[in-house]
This record gives sequence, C-alpha cells and structure tokens, in this order.
Amino acid sequence: MSGFLGAPRHVRGIVRIFARGSWEPSPPGRGGGVARNPLESIPALSGARVEPMFMRWLAVILLVLLSAGCRFEPATASSGTAIEVAVFEGGYGIDWHRGVARQYEKLRPGVRVHLWGDPRVDEKIKPRVLRRNPPELANCTLPVWKLIVANKLYPLDEALDSPAYDQPEKTWRETLVPGILSDFQYEGKSYAMPSNLSIWVGWYDRKLFREHGWKPPKTWGELMRLCEEIKKAGIGAIAFQGKYPTYAWQTLLSVYQRLVPFEEWYAMQDLQPGAFTSPGFVRAAQLVQEMAVKHFQPGAMAMTHTESQLEWVNRRAAIVFCGLWLKNEMKNALPSDFEMDCFPVPMVEGGRGDPNAVYGGGAENFFAFREARHPREALDFLKFMISRERARSYMRALETLSVVKGATEGMVIPPDLRGAVEVQNRATRNFADRLAGLYLQFGRTELKAHLEPLLTGQITPEEFGRRMEAAIDRERRNPDVYKPPARGVPPL
Repeated sequence: MSGFLGAPRHVRGIVRIFARGSWEPSPPGRGGGVARNPLESIPALSGARVEPMFMRWLAVILLVLLSAGCRFEPATASSGTAIEVAVFEGGYGIDWHRGVARQYEKLRPGVRVHLWGDPRVDEKIKPRVLRRNPPELANCTLPVWKLIVANKLYPLDEALDSPAYDQPEKTWRETLVPGILSDFQYEGKSYAMPSNLSIWVGWYDRKLFREHGWKPPKTWGELMRLCEEIKKAGIGAIAFQGKYPTYAWQTLLSVYQRLVPFEEWYAMQDLQPGAFTSPGFVRAAQLVQEMAVKHFQPGAMAMTHTESQLEWVNRRAAIVFCGLWLKNEMKNALPSDFEMDCFPVPMVEGGRGDPNAVYGGGAENFFAFREARHPREALDFLKFMISRERARSYMRALETLSVVKGATEGMVIPPDLRGAVEVQNRATRNFADRLAGLYLQFGRTELKAHLEPLLTGQITPEEFGRRMEAAIDRERRNPDVYKPPARGVPPL
C-alpha cells in the first residue's frame, strides 16, 4: 500500500473515486472557480457514464499497479532506460567498470549504461548538480554531506534490502563487509556504496629485501633501524609523494592509532576539543616528522606521486606508504622480477593502541542522485557491480580488495595482492578518517598547508597540533558546515 501512498495526489484521488463508484465535487478554489470532475482528464472516460462495478474493478487494477512500487525490481527489457554513470578515473582506471556495464546490458537488454570517467569528475558534474541535471550515479568527492542533508541524494536502502546478485538467499546488505556503509548514514538511511576496500600499508619488493637480508618491520623502532640499513646500502629508505603532502595523513593517523585507545582516536573524528593538541597526537606528529626528515628519499618533497613511486619501482627507494591502488597505477612500469609485498604501519613501542587494527575501509564511493531521471533503476546496476562474481573479477583485474564479504574464498589470489589479503585477514578492525571528506576546506586546504612544514621540519609537532586544532575549530564554529552526530567507536 505504500506504493499507493507515494503516488501523485491526482492519481490517488482518481483511485478513491473509482473505489466508491461516484464523484463528489470538492469546494471551489480560492479564485471561486467551479471544481472540475477529475475523470474528464481521462479521454476514455470524459463525458461517459461509468458503471460502479467497472469503476471498482478499475480501482483494484490501479492499486495493484501502484503497489508494484513497493518492491525493488530492475528495469525490464521494454523500459528503454538509459543510465549515466560518472567515475573518477584515477589509479584504478575505468576499463573494469566499462566491462561490467556491458555485462549488465546483456543481462538487461532494455537498459543502456553510459559510463564515462575523468580525473576531474567533480568539476564535470558539479555544474550539472546545480542545474538539477546530474548523472544517475557518480563516484565523486563533492560536498556529499550538504547534498545528503539537502535531500539531493537517493538513499540506497530499498536496494540494500533486496536480494543480492549471485547470492539471492541474502540481501545485498548482508553480502557486504560489516560496517562498510557507516560513513555516510543519515537519519537511518545509507547514501554511499564503496566499491573498494582499501588499506594503507608500507610496500616493499621481496626480491630487494631478500638480497640484502632485510625483514619487514613489526615495530616503529625496527622501521627506523631498517631505514638506516637501507641508506647504508646506497638506496633511499622511503619514497614519498611530496608534491601532495596529504599522502602523509594516513600514515600519521595510523601512528596515532598505535599510540592511543580507539576511544581517544575516535574522539578526534567526533570533533572533540583538544584532540589535536593531545599528547598522543603530538607524539604521532613527532614520530612522523622524524621519519620524514631523516629517512625520506632526498628530493622527495618535490616529487609527484608517480615520480616518487617510480623511484620505488626502479629500486632507488625501498619502501613507499600507499593504498592498494599502487599496483594498478604502476603496473606498466614494474620490472618483471619485482615482487610486491606489504606490511601494516608498525606498532609503536609503549603504545596503547590495537597493534592488529589496519587503517582502511570503504573507498571509491558511489552516490545516486535524486534529481536524475532513473536513480532507482541505477541502483540495480550498482547492486550488480558490487556483487560476488564482479568482486572477484575486480580483484583479479585491479589487484585490490572488494567490499563484498568472503569474495576471496576459493579464489586464486594474484601474487602481488597476497600480502594485502593477509594483512586484512589478520586485522581486528579497520579504521579510517572521515574529517577530510566531511570538511572539504579542512581536507583540501588546511591539511596540505600544515603537513608540509611539519614534514620538512619547519614547525614543531606542538605547533602542528595547535594549527590543526585551530583549523578544525573553524569548522566546528561554521554554521554552514553540517556536523553529523558523534558516533564514538563504531561497533564491529
């Protein structure tokens, strides 16, 4: 019956008229005009005498049709539906996404998926969102929370609670890694679907380490001593994407987590005053500054991400901290004998944090736009894309992880992905920052402005903490910035 209640008002009125078999005029409008029989708007009924029994049968038919809206079902072959999907074309490219679109079109012949990508996808779709002509789906980093609160995004829950592709005995929601939807939930509804499960790790070449007798570090002290050994061998210890200082943010937050309990770590995420000037955060900044000043490859702060990663690929640097997109981003430059492997950010001696937690979580989020033509139909394509069989092809093609639970079971893991799978399988929980995504001014401007002088030793860790606290305080006080409710430590 919810389909009837959600129908346009004039349709509901017609159904009620049919149900009672007669029409009674309603009061004149404000202009004093005569109320018009709504049946006259239907050519087949205009001026005709309609038998009560016929009207009641027609009411039943209309109610059945309207109630069909209560179930989430894909577009049919006769619908001729066109879905537009915009994808950020970054480290993972869009070839896999295009392949999935063609598979879906074969499954749903009445649907056409226009999927395109661009490294500046946000710039491309922002004016269209403002003109109320957005694509159905987008993998983007627009001011998402503003769009959610303004009711511009389409909730995913109807699709999430419908049967999953490949596992129809489960709902789509039940097939996902627990907690993966928590970052973009508002008033009990989910508004983002991550397509990637990313973790932040230190990457190294097993062959290079084997030749020199080096072991991946398990503690921060071991990492610092390893860096000294690497430099003695005439190799840069750590490659760093210095043109983009925010690459250090995930490492810094990982070190902070190793130092403090999760209650303290998430207090920062919930904008608790004083978090950035706390002893734990300042200590994390101190350790990262020491690593940068002493062990970043010379010239690293002037390198782009690809330039620094090429130094690592060509074995002029031994370690690089990065996400799982690294392999796909550098696959055309990797030597044939390069053996990619990784280790989690090491535990800090004396720290009070969980040594087995791993920085990471849902990434490459997709959002559905309410003002697009077919957001509901687009969610069926999204459900198809984030399903078990597509997850396996995703991991094989891009050598990264998927948000589909258990997708690696029975699968031959690519050699360069095995280390990451082992790290994730050992993880007690994933944790990730949401400040940079919630507060775009903070994420795009403030982080870079303050991380760079920290990494180059131009400011002290204490000053860095004060600057960060002041930056986040501006967000706290800004009435135009939405702040979601504090969530504390998310349940596992």
